[in-house]
Amino acid sequence: MSKIVTIHQPDFMPWLGFFNKINNSDCWIILDHVENNPRDSAFWCRRVKIILNFQPTWLAISLNKPDDGRLSQPINEMVINQQNKKEIRKKVKGIRQSYAQHPYFNDAFPLIEEYFDSDEPLVCRRNIKFIKSVLNELNIKKDIVLSSDLECEKSSTELLVDLVKKVGGDTYLAGGGAAGYQKDELFRENDIHLAYNNFEHPVYPQRRVDEFIAGASIIDAIMNVGFSGVSEVLKGAE
Repeated sequence: MSKIVTIHQPDFMPWLGFFNKINNSDCWIILDHVENNPRDSAFWCRRVKIILNFQPTWLAISLNKPDDGRLSQPINEMVINQQNKKEIRKKVKGIRQSYAQHPYFNDAFPLIEEYFDSDEPLVCRRNIKFIKSVLNELNIKKDIVLSSDLECEKSSTELLVDLVKKVGGDTYLAGGGAAGYQKDELFRENDIHLAYNNFEHPVYPQRRVDEFIAGASIIDAIMNVGFSGVSEVLKGAE
């Protein structure tokens, strides 16, 4: 029996394409042991696009620098900077003000409050909890495994191949933008079928914008169409 595996870092309140890729797989391996720069403004574990004041805006959380002075550290060791409580309250207030009149505000906002009110210091764990909560509400039930539990020492494409094999997968579902850096031949050499999740962003009713804004956090979709509406949107994108 075929087993489709996808591998992805635990992004911060991810966009629809993230959930579409998990939905199209049998197993999601959370890539939590690899190193990244926690100060990188383009690091998806700490930022996402939302709609504030009718405009696409980056919502970002601040992460602490590694104690040992390194530029990068494993994702599962990154700590959220919670010193500036005023800034955190400002973010939550901004989201509330922008989305309070949306039809499914009460579906989405408790997830946001839970995220920012949490005492969990590790961004990885907090992001994973948010993602699992959304998956549960969408009734998307998949195997979920931490890469840090699989004891893989390799990197790049060799790491992806090894992870897929560790969970007994025979198909690797890559994101649409992966073709530029993967060594596709390594999958063939290891009898793993390589598939691409070529996600085409669906258009859903998006309140208070003149023209649809794609790529926003799933919280925008939930605010506008609710969990049942998001499930229908994802079905249409399959």
